[in-house]
Amino acid sequence: MKIRRIITLTVFLSFLCLALSGIMLFFSPQGRVAYWAGWTFLGLEKDQYSAIHTTFMVLFLVVGIWHIVLNWRAITGYLKNRAREVRIVTPESSIAFAVVLLFVLGPLLGFPPFRQFLDAGEDVKAYWESVRGAPPWGHAEENPLSRFCRGMEDFERIENQRLVSIDCDDAVAALRAEGLAVAGSDERLVDIARANGTTPQALAGIIQGVAQPISPGQALAALVPGGTDLRFRIPYSGLGRMTLREYAREYGYDLEEILGTLTGGGVEVDPDTRLREEATRLGIDPEGVIEIMNREARPGSTGS
Repeated sequence: MKIRRIITLTVFLSFLCLALSGIMLFFSPQGRVAYWAGWTFLGLEKDQYSAIHTTFMVLFLVVGIWHIVLNWRAITGYLKNRAREVRIVTPESSIAFAVVLLFVLGPLLGFPPFRQFLDAGEDVKAYWESVRGAPPWGHAEENPLSRFCRGMEDFERIENQRLVSIDCDDAVAALRAEGLAVAGSDERLVDIARANGTTPQALAGIIQGVAQPISPGQALAALVPGGTDLRFRIPYSGLGRMTLREYAREYGYDLEEILGTLTGGGVEVDPDTRLREEATRLGIDPEGVIEIMNREARPGSTGS
């Protein structure tokens, strides 16, 4: 058994897997579309192709370095002139460097055909979105069923100019009536979909079926008990990537008021750490942090 043969064959096979997974990622939908519509190819989901691509990148890097070490004499031989002297700058090395530089600068500066190639990738992703649909907001499938129902009410009101009420208990009943196993309103949409062999998009269609039209007065009263509006806004997407400081600046809130409100609720949050990380530490999700702020900001709130 020869190590050189093992390394060379591993380089070859890992290159094939790296190339194939890269092609699949190029032709796959955007992540938000893939996860929402349950996109798969040859039985694998987009995040599985991404995992394969990443792990084979590591393997290719390791065996590639080993391959260079084993073939170092041949490589340095390519840099020798007729006098057998090593020269870094040779006609061959200059061409190789120029090709690599072109593939670095080409996509960065938008040179053709790199620009057209990347645009084609965007067109492919736009095609998938047109035929498979997109979630109402980023990572909607990760919301618990109860929050998804409330989010769909807001989405219909703002995006489609429709005032509707989606009762979470009715949504659970509708899903179960379709023969789907649902533990309760705290279960995430994506977990329900996976457990039942379906997609978040299909579940959303069933949930939207229980939407009931309501009047403007009913919509206002449903926001917060007593008919007052929410003090702190919960954005559709991107909240987890924000820090509290960025959230306050984005929506025009006073950061000190936010921190004081959270402290009143018994919660301490670093204003310069992403809300996703702080929420995970607290055992909730980013939206839960805003819900604590709204709860504590209500008149008569006693905190916890």
